[in-house]
Amino acid sequence: ISAIANDLFYGGNLIDGISEEDRSPLLDWLPTLCFYNVNGVEQIERDNSFYNMPEAHFTVKLTQALISSGIEGSAVGVITLYKSQMCKIQNLLCGVHTELSKIKAVQVSTIDAFQGSEKEIIRMNVALTRARRHLLIVGNLPFLSRNRLWGRVIQHCKEWENGLQHVSQCEQWLNDILKSYWENKKEEQQSKKEK
Repeated sequence: ISAIANDLFYGGNLIDGISEEDRSPLLDWLPTLCFYNVNGVEQIERDNSFYNMPEAHFTVKLTQALISSGIEGSAVGVITLYKSQMCKIQNLLCGVHTELSKIKAVQVSTIDAFQGSEKEIIRMNVALTRARRHLLIVGNLPFLSRNRLWGRVIQHCKEWENGLQHVSQCEQWLNDILKSYWENKKEEQQSKKEK
């Protein structure tokens, strides 16, 4: 993960203090670095803050899948550039089924509010240096590729195994993770009733 910031901002002069082995992936199915391409359109609020509902919905689904797979909500952070996007994601997370109470511990913030914090998993629109184990970027590939800096970030993602994924290709897989979680919960409840 540090290779991106090292390349983009430090000319390759940074030396990692922690090896990859020291921070192994939290989940086998979760890429260490990934750009999730979401086809969506930005909209603007009255306060001139932007949001993108398809990105917000996918971010929440991915968060649900992480927590359903055993990740603590407090280990997940969502960083966005815009306050409106932050509010949309927070509202969607609040609407998630109460069985996933761990989801309430997910920190959703703008970049400014997140300064100084670190999490095990970060999904984001802009900040590149807050993640410790997984950096998951949700955005519109054609739009962000036009920006020189984002183009280089995306190129780094493409160099990783499963580092570029299209939401349409992975959404069913996330649905399967959630379905399995709920089926297991239902079985657990049935077992408790039978005892």
